[in-house]
Amino acid sequence: MGKNENGGAGVFVAGMLIGGALGAIIALLFAPKRGDETRDFLKQKGVEYTDVVKTKAGEISTKAGELTDNVKTKTSELTESAKAKAQDLTESVKARANDISAKAGETLNSVKDSAQSLAERGRSLISQQKDRLDDAIDAGKQAASDKEQELKASVEASG
Repeated sequence: MGKNENGGAGVFVAGMLIGGALGAIIALLFAPKRGDETRDFLKQKGVEYTDVVKTKAGEISTKAGELTDNVKTKTSELTESAKAKAQDLTESVKARANDISAKAGETLNSVKDSAQSLAERGRSLISQQKDRLDDAIDAGKQAASDKEQELKASVEASG
């Protein structure tokens, strides 16, 4: 938008200068005044047009300076805003990563505890089964010994 405003003012000034020059030429051609009066008239108009051009150039320069300052200010504001948002996002990501890491650590510890508990329970069950098996083997040996004694007593009684 700034280009259009400056370009429009430049076109206006150029049009004014060209129009003024054409007007001066036409005025010379159709002037009913003497040469020295015409020269004074042209000199006066030249000074007037120079003042107008200087004024317009000053206005354009002022507007360009203001636009430059506005652009610098907006750029600075946007840069600071972007930096702040990037910092906030970075902190948010770090906090989320720390939360996930903590939860992962908690889950790992829970899995370790569960695995240790299951291993201990398995050892306990194996120990119980071993004790039962030992008891069954002992009972089987005792029953075999008792049967052997019974058979020996039966053979002796018959014989």
